This record gives sequence, C-alpha cells and structure tokens, in this order.
Amino acid sequence: VAQIESGMRGEWRTVVEGTTVVRFDLEVLGVAENFAGPQRSIIICQAIDLESKLTGPVAGMSGSPVYIDGKLVGAYAYGFDWQKEQTIIGVTPIEQMLELLRKYPLEVPSPGRIPGAPQRRDPDPGAGTSASIWDVTDSWSVMRENGQFDADQIGSLLRPLPAPLVASGFSMRSLRAFEPYFQKYGLNVVQAPSGSAAPGKSYSLKPGAPVAAVLLSGDFNIAATGTVTYREGDTILAFGHPFFQMGPTRLPLAGAEIIAIVQSMRMSFKLSNIGPLVGSIYQDRLTGIAGRVGLLPSLTRLSIATRASNGVEQEFAGELFEHQSLSPLFAAIALLESLFSTLESSEKQTFYLTGRLDLEEHSSIEFSDVASGPTGAVDIAVEFMENYLRLVNNPFEMPHVEAIDIDIETSDEWLVSSLKSVQVESKRVRAGETVQLVLTLYNYHRDPERMKLSIPVPRGLPSGQDLTILVADAPEIERLEGVRSDLVTSIKDIADQWRQSNSRRYVYVRLIQAAPGLRLDGENLPNLPPSVRTLYTSPGNYVARETIDEIKLWGTRLPVTGEFRGNIRVPVRLE
Repeated sequence: VAQIESGMRGEWRTVVEGTTVVRFDLEVLGVAENFAGPQRSIIICQAIDLESKLTGPVAGMSGSPVYIDGKLVGAYAYGFDWQKEQTIIGVTPIEQMLELLRKYPLEVPSPGRIPGAPQRRDPDPGAGTSASIWDVTDSWSVMRENGQFDADQIGSLLRPLPAPLVASGFSMRSLRAFEPYFQKYGLNVVQAPSGSAAPGKSYSLKPGAPVAAVLLSGDFNIAATGTVTYREGDTILAFGHPFFQMGPTRLPLAGAEIIAIVQSMRMSFKLSNIGPLVGSIYQDRLTGIAGRVGLLPSLTRLSIATRASNGVEQEFAGELFEHQSLSPLFAAIALLESLFSTLESSEKQTFYLTGRLDLEEHSSIEFSDVASGPTGAVDIAVEFMENYLRLVNNPFEMPHVEAIDIDIETSDEWLVSSLKSVQVESKRVRAGETVQLVLTLYNYHRDPERMKLSIPVPRGLPSGQDLTILVADAPEIERLEGVRSDLVTSIKDIADQWRQSNSRRYVYVRLIQAAPGLRLDGENLPNLPPSVRTLYTSPGNYVARETIDEIKLWGTRLPVTGEFRGNIRVPVRLE
C-alpha cells in the first residue's frame, strides 16, 4: 500500500461471459486509512473504460485481481449503490488478504468435526454458572448485519459488493415465506436463473476466474459467486471482503461460468451457472475468503419425496452444507418448495409428513406430523426448521447430519378439526370409577364428528380433591409434559424431544392433578415436601431444573382425519 500513489493506471481482471478472463482499465484516486477496520486501508480507484461506466460496480466481481505495472495490488471488493458513470471502486490490498494464509493455516479436522463449531461439552452445574446457560434458545445464533440501508444512505456508502445468495429452483412464494429469517440472519437472498454448468467443463480457478460458495446444490440451488484474487498451488484467495465472516469453516467451493451481466440501476450483477464441487472455503475473514482445491467438505444428503392424492410421485434431491443456523433454514425452504411447486399442487391441501435424520455417532431421529389450512405448508416447514435448528444449534456439540429423508403425502382439501363441545356425564366422581366423555368436533366443510371415551380415575386419590380433564392439541400437550423444554443437558435430550414430539393428527385427552414440584433430568417430581423444593430452588443450588404445577394421571389420544386444533379444560371433583 505504501507504494500506491494517486494517478497510477492499472487494470482488473474478471469474467463477464463464459470462463474467459478479460481486462478493464482503472486509475488510482488515493488510499483511505482505517476503512474496513483499524489499520485496514483501502485503495480507492475509478474505472475508466466505457463498459464499466455503463454497468457501475457489479455484484459478483468481488475478488477480481487488480494489477499495476504487472504487480498484484489487491482485490476489487467495494462499490457504491446506484453509481454508474463515475464507477468508483474500493480495492482490498493483497498484503491484507495474504494474512489469511499466514495467520490461519489450513486445519484438517478429525472425522465428523466441523471447524468453528462447538464440540462436546458437558455442563458443570457445580461451577457456579446459572443453569439457564444450557437453555436451547436463539442466544446460540449469530446475528449478522442484513446489509440494508435507509433511503438517505443509499449511494453514500462504499460497501462490499454484494455476493447475493442466488436461489434457483425456488418460487418467490417460498422465499417470501422465509423473509423474516433472512433478515434475522442478515442474508441477501435473490431469485435468479442459475443452475449447474455443462458437464465435462474444466475450471482453472486462476486469478480473475469466477468461484462459487455453494450452500445447497441439486434440484435446489443456493450459491454466491465471486472472483479468484490469488492462487498458490491448491490454495486460493477470493472476494476481498467477508462472505459471512464465519472464521474457520467448511463451505463447499466450486468453479462457475458467467451467463451474462445484468445491468441494474441499483446494482448490476452476474448471472452464473455453478460447476461441480472442487474443494472447500476454510477461512472466511474480514479481508476475504481462503479456499483449498481438493479438500472436499462434509455434506448432508437431502431427499424429499411427495405423493399426491392422485398417486403421482415426485422426488427431489440435493446436498446441503453444514452450518448451525443456515442449514435448517435452507432445508426448510427446500421442503416448502417441494410442497408448493409441483404440478399436483392446489389451493387447498393437507400434508402428511414422515421423516428421518441419520446422525453420525448418534441414533437416527424419526418423526411425523400433519398440517392443513391456509398456512399448512408453511407451518410444517417452519416446524421442521425449528426442530432441526434445536438439534444442530446447541451448546454441546455440532452433530454431523449425514442424511435427511422426508416423505410427504397430500390430500387436495383442508382437513382441519376443532373443538365444538365437550360433554361430561358427571363432574363429581369417585376414585376407582370412570368419567364418560363426549367430544364434538367441527370439521372444515364436513359434518361435525362425535367421539366417546371413558376416563378411568385412579384408586387411592383423596376425596374433595379437584382434578382436570384436558382436551388439547399437540402443541399444548408438549408444553404441559415438557416435551419442548428448553432445559437440556446433552444433545441426546434434544434429539429425544424431537423423537417424542406429538402429532397434530390426534386429539389428546389427559386427566390431570395439581401437584407442585420440579422437573429434574427430564423427570417430573411432583408433590415434593417443601423442604426438598427449597433445597433445589435455593440461590446457592445450581442444579438445572424447572418448576411444574400439575402431572398426568391418565392419558390417551384419538385420531382425526387431518389436523386437530384447540384446547379446553373441564374441572372434575372427587367425592
């Protein structure tokens, strides 16, 4: 940087069509100190060729190598929105990018270990930390800048040229359903035509060539394209700015070919086809990304099969990169798109889902559920995402999900049931007797349905006590019985909670008794003596626990045709 002076002429190299690297002229305007951070300079340049003045800065050119007198100066990495004829760009100095290779040598992980992910870690309640540190919440997610600016800021900020996540194989309907999650994780996801490059092509990944970070490939594609800045053997540097700034990672790396540059008033961008995976991005830092050709990442195989009510079957497949927050999100979008974008998709549908996750070093997880109504498809995709997120985004370890297999059957109508009434033969009973219950359900566009059952009252209960009959849907039962408890002590607890999830295809009936107590290690301990409760809940006791107010004395479930929604409590008094 010390050798850079205003007025110097140079060039940058990139691909605007196919895989051929071409050259464009620029002029140095000056050097700005402390730009990307303390002691992080940027070289300010201006494009002087007519084509660049027409397009302005181009998303996808991030990493394009800049040369002066044949010497590599840095990476074309920053630009202004809306700017066209002036076309001022920011160049990340190559000396700052080379620090990635010097400070962060390639770490070859042990099998099943994902760099940068938390590994097995047993909680130590006696260490004096609060038990709530092991709650499974969003506190384990990394919040990222979403890259959005207020209207008065547009055009006034020199910022990283976006490397938008281009999503192909997805409808806008599916992408819009997950927009709140894109904003939460700071993702810029756009729908654009993209796909796999023609088979048999070779990609040199030389300086100036396009390179892609691939997050999902197959029938669904999510990838971001940038440009190679520097290559030494099988190691490359690219982008000139962070992708996600994940630090150590294992992002799939691929070559690419450029279809065209789309000229846009806001920000022009490259359309690309993605080649086969050739390696991994192993560092994602402030000044760029570092990748290694030949180091293939560990991926999750994704398979989704649908069967329509007319018997037509379809299968969708892909490979998903592993990340604590983003993998569940992208898998859920693929699931939603599998429901939405088939020829057999119709306005009113009910979805019956069964699935299986195969985990390395852990038992597989099998699950099932049903969803219906106007938001049924989104509901079932979001619930899958939340369960998957709880599994991989936890404080204990990052499990390797080897495969996800999901089967879905659909019915071309809304099959939704809700409570119309609950009739009890008598609200005063004796211990050892039964309570006769009649449920009447509303069914969407169908006749009401009546269900009868007998509820046994356990012997030995004292007279004068109040009991409760609970008629509820799956979410309420899981809340009552602690199936979705955030208090966990291992990844096995989280996996077990998913396995034990209740299905919305049933009406759940419970006979409940008030019994203040605690939940310890997944077990309910009701009616504890006051002295014991005080011992466990004292400020100096760090045993992980939750309080409970009631316990189940008896329970059953009654199947319905589709999805059941609703809750009601009926008091019963023991004589």
